[in-house]
Amino acid sequence: MNMSGAIVEHQNSLVQFYRKLEERFEENSVIRTLWHDMADDVSQQIQSIKSLPSSLWNQLKNTPDSGFESAVKSVPSRPANAADISLRNCFEISIDLTEPVVLKIYARLVRLLRKNSTAPALNFYFLVKAYVARLVRTTESFSGDPLLIRRAQQLLLGFEKEVQEPAPEIKPPAPRTPPSNAKKAPAAGKAASNTAKETTKKPPKTVKAIPSKPAKAAPAKIKTLPGKKPATTKRA
Repeated sequence: MNMSGAIVEHQNSLVQFYRKLEERFEENSVIRTLWHDMADDVSQQIQSIKSLPSSLWNQLKNTPDSGFESAVKSVPSRPANAADISLRNCFEISIDLTEPVVLKIYARLVRLLRKNSTAPALNFYFLVKAYVARLVRTTESFSGDPLLIRRAQQLLLGFEKEVQEPAPEIKPPAPRTPPSNAKKAPAAGKAASNTAKETTKKPPKTVKAIPSKPAKAAPAKIKTLPGKKPATTKRA
């Protein structure tokens, strides 16, 4: 059975429990009306749950470490016989059956609905809050047990607190990171390639030309014919 079916089955069982209490206290019109209204509240919750899209339940199923499925399975069953239950025990059983559903299941549904769509979240939130508030008022009025009254009040406060928590993030698994040695190798190769690029980019240094000194003119040698002396220059 899927999660929504399990919740609907449990809540249908709770409706039947309230119907039996309605018959159990038929002589007291106030108490009979109380259980009748409680049964109607839970019936409206069932109709709202059935109208939720299947994609919502898939998101809850794929949420890591949400504990939603285990919360659904851990919800207690109603007592089989309601004929001999006292009024005080009726309120205690109602809180026992309501507490895990409201805090562990309904609050998470409201958070996820609020993240995806505003209107369904508000509708479902008001349905659940109205039911819990009714349970608090009737427990305060008819149970006569301060401990039960405190439990009912804490249930309403706990629901308000859980609803304000952020919706769970559904993230894909993180990719595997390569080993540290593999990271360093590309870095070293990159540095070497950068150095090579810088070397090739640098222009060669220009060599300054050293000016050459003019060479001294060597005296020209005059060849003479054999047997003749060179002519001398006569002075004026």
